[in-house]
Amino acid sequence: MSGKKIPLRLHGILRISERGPLLEVEDGPIWRLDTSDDLAPHRDLPVRVEAWRRDASLLELLWIGPA
Repeated sequence: MSGKKIPLRLHGILRISERGPLLEVEDGPIWRLDTSDDLAPHRDLPVRVEAWRRDASLLELLWIGPA
């Protein structure tokens, strides 16, 4: 068995705030997304993401696509 962590796979609504992109998960937390990608095409839409958890509310985005 490997001791390596796997990325989180989540779905929710992508919001763009003054402080950057956020993922609103239904019945869950609101995650801040750390990325240099332009997420404007996903704004206010349901998405799926894969990301590394970097902090209590911060995800390092690996992949994003439509839900």
